[in-house]
Amino acid sequence: MKHRRYILNAVLVVIIGSMGLSAADDNNTNQNLVVTPGFSVGVNTVGYWQALNHSNSDGSLNSLTTGFQSAAGNLNFRSKVAEGIDLYFEIYLSSRHHEGQVSPREGYLTITAAPQGLNFLPLKKVFEYVNVKAGHFEIDYGNQHLRRSDNAQVQNNPLIGNDIVDPNVVYVGMEISTKPQRFNAMLGITNGQTTGDFQEGHKYAFHGKAWGDVAPWLQLAGSYYRADQSENPIGYPVGGSTGNLFSGNRSGGRYADVLGGGGEPGQIMPGNGQDITAWQGDIELHAGKLTLQGHFGNIRDADTDGTNPKDESTFGKPAESWDYYGIQAVYGMGSPPRRRALHRRDGQGTQGEPS
Repeated sequence: MKHRRYILNAVLVVIIGSMGLSAADDNNTNQNLVVTPGFSVGVNTVGYWQALNHSNSDGSLNSLTTGFQSAAGNLNFRSKVAEGIDLYFEIYLSSRHHEGQVSPREGYLTITAAPQGLNFLPLKKVFEYVNVKAGHFEIDYGNQHLRRSDNAQVQNNPLIGNDIVDPNVVYVGMEISTKPQRFNAMLGITNGQTTGDFQEGHKYAFHGKAWGDVAPWLQLAGSYYRADQSENPIGYPVGGSTGNLFSGNRSGGRYADVLGGGGEPGQIMPGNGQDITAWQGDIELHAGKLTLQGHFGNIRDADTDGTNPKDESTFGKPAESWDYYGIQAVYGMGSPPRRRALHRRDGQGTQGEPS
């Protein structure tokens, strides 16, 4: 019976996948789960009523009226493929970039134990210490992506909008992380693109993270990202590769028609995604019902023009560097706020704590 249940789960996933749907799960934000053995479905929905206006010195910005934005929705799926192997995927039912349209976000496996029946002892030993994530997923860079609003997933964010410098992107690749404990580390390799890319000069991207509880009231994290896509044309819309850690947000901004409109109005997208090195440090302090969360980071694009492999003389190597930072205070009016900063979106519990 147990074997048949796993077969049924796999069939359900294949049927849904064949309909063109894709990607992730946020087990802690799904408010209405429909649960069958080894399989769960969750829906997030959100509506916006907006009362904003804007102006500038030359008067080029038109006045705005109040009103409702289009609603947004996320559909989340989670399935236990086998003991220690889980499948997650998530789709946007509607988003800023695809209003009224179904569009993909994530789709990946998490492996926390060697498959049953596999008697290869070294592999079993490896999974006593590490977890593996593989597929198309939101990379773990910084901590604010773990509490930001993502389309209709808004429960972790006490604010309406996200940071104006917002490192958040979904890539194809793999992350290997230590089992949740007091101090943890993660290494990842991806294709450095939100889609497939096989152009001349395209390279892989690498990222890493270390985090932990220094004290019961203090959590620290440090992240690093490296991608060099400069050995091909400059990138979208010209046609070459571009690393988009700071410009790959699939859900779009939280406000409508402000500051000239667009998918991410008011957002700053530093660099040009060519020869990128970025790092970020995060800190979280707890004092009773008060939680302070802060971060400081830097992104440097060493070759914003890129290099055309057919004619290197046509491009220079201008560089661009940005510092960015933010701080947020949350005071719990009832019980102390949950320690969200190190929570993973994929339902694997809290980083630093067993699930």
